Amino acid sequence: MGAYDTMTAGLSGAALAILGIVTVHGESEYHLNAQQMQEELQSLASKSLVDAGYSWASVEMTGQRALITGAPPSVEAAEAAKNAVLASAGQGGMIWGGVWSVETDFEEIRDLPTASPFVWRAIKSPSGSMVFVGAVPSDADKNALAAHAATLSGDSLDDRAQLSLGVPEGDWIGTAKFGLDQLALLDSGEARLTDYELRLSGIAMQDAARMQATASVSNLSDPWIGVADIEGPSHWQAEHVDGTLILSGSVETAEDRAEIAEIAETYFDGPVIDQMSIESSEYEPWIQGVRLGLPHFSKFESGEMQFHPEGDGFSFEGEATSSTLQFLREDMSELEGDYAVEIAAETVTVTLDEISGVDLGDDPLQACQTSFDLIMDANNVVFETGSAEISRESGETLDKIMAVSSTCAETLVFEVGGHTDNRGAQDANTVLSEARAQAVANYMRDAGFDVARLVVEGYGPDQPKADNATAEGRAANRRIEFKVQERSE
Repeated sequence: MGAYDTMTAGLSGAALAILGIVTVHGESEYHLNAQQMQEELQSLASKSLVDAGYSWASVEMTGQRALITGAPPSVEAAEAAKNAVLASAGQGGMIWGGVWSVETDFEEIRDLPTASPFVWRAIKSPSGSMVFVGAVPSDADKNALAAHAATLSGDSLDDRAQLSLGVPEGDWIGTAKFGLDQLALLDSGEARLTDYELRLSGIAMQDAARMQATASVSNLSDPWIGVADIEGPSHWQAEHVDGTLILSGSVETAEDRAEIAEIAETYFDGPVIDQMSIESSEYEPWIQGVRLGLPHFSKFESGEMQFHPEGDGFSFEGEATSSTLQFLREDMSELEGDYAVEIAAETVTVTLDEISGVDLGDDPLQACQTSFDLIMDANNVVFETGSAEISRESGETLDKIMAVSSTCAETLVFEVGGHTDNRGAQDANTVLSEARAQAVANYMRDAGFDVARLVVEGYGPDQPKADNATAEGRAANRRIEFKVQERSE
């Protein structure tokens, strides 16, 4: 038995003697022999776990004794599974019949992350399919949301939500279901539940649906806050659908249409479908926003880029790597004119094949240091010649740096060290190396990393790792390194 194991009742010899006539639902006329009773209780106990959404648990009955095994996501879930089995055939216990005792043999309870803020998102595509991402408090809630989505639409659901701690008090599951109800009224969009705020955004082609969803969300009761941002049809949009990039809406001229299609085909690694039409309008010139944003949106894994000239201007939703989102923000900040820019996309964590053999739970500090060493040995942060400006070709390396940082314990801090080769003046090289290290730290800060966990050092040419006499050696010496340390009190 595990450390969590608990016996809730005993089964005496006298009780065994009358096992064949004990009632199951408190109805004295319902008699079973011992084998039939065990089979009945087995069926009821298993069903109770399934109905409660505890897919991680299984139960085995011996007489009226239950043994639950599995890997519970939390102490609360473990206790709830026990209670569900105990009450699966009545109130439970020796007096009331049904399941008399429950033992557990659980694996180590998973250490769930705490989500702060607690964010859950439901994303609906124009095709009707849905994606769930973010945090959910339990298996039962996760299954309940999936079942509710199925009642609203027969389209497929991609449920990527993860069990997390930190759910706000109150009827969270009811509010999330309410968000799904309103999302179903839209042709495409998102219901985002962040702690106590439900934000519904998207496109509703019908005015009645747009007005109904807006009114419903805006009238949420305390402590929940509803915010509706629902647009009519967009003037122009790009959308990732099943491995293709679809361009739709209207553009001003045939030249604009050809230019936009060429941008998409240049930057998107897959087929581009051009459904754009040519219609003149009186809107301020807006193709600059497409020139700035579409190259980055083409690299999204999913989502929509839209232009609403009478609403939010340019909006971006979906999933992309941290470098893609950071470079998108930088370029869209150059947009001229009065059009606003809204980027509401989730960061996708890249695969780290280089550290697949590292045991992050063995020695957290050493594992983190080894991970950084392996990543930086195999990847380079490239800078523009003679400057501290990070080249865009470093995007994949920056994504891996952020991914490694997220795997390391929060008690660890990182020194970002810059190094140069020995060409040029010593003082100038030291200044340049520190500026480059600071540029990497700034990128990590802008991508959401806690700047209090970063220290910047510039070593210039003083710590070469290769021979400066060769071009290859000098290239190896121009590098960024990370040193992992325990956080000092």
